[in-house]
Amino acid sequence: MRRSATPLGAVLLLVVAPMVVSVSGAGEEITLKGEVVDVSCYSKNGVAKGTGAGHLKCAIDCAKEGKPLGLLTDGDGLFKFVGEYTENNNAKLMSFVGKTVEVKGTRDRYTDYTIAIRPTKITVTK
Repeated sequence: MRRSATPLGAVLLLVVAPMVVSVSGAGEEITLKGEVVDVSCYSKNGVAKGTGAGHLKCAIDCAKEGKPLGLLTDGDGLFKFVGEYTENNNAKLMSFVGKTVEVKGTRDRYTDYTIAIRPTKITVTK
């Protein structure tokens, strides 16, 4: 006797699809505050060694090479930057590296499907 997986697949689709859409939130307008950090060094070294004034020179060097930068927030985690601000080896982000900023933009996804922000405006807060 042949069994069909169609009913089970339909139920899973109805349950899982809304969760995926709500988690991603892509395109949603958001405002975040945090420090602009080099994603690679932060991921390897953590907050103590991958952020702040002690890591500024390395972060700038990595950003000039075009390595990904992100916004490390207090409560929402790390948002990678995408879009116009990252073009030409992060040219429009260079003056913000290592600084606490407020970023307005839209929620997006990075190429590895991690959360990201597509900035429309960045201002230094400290």
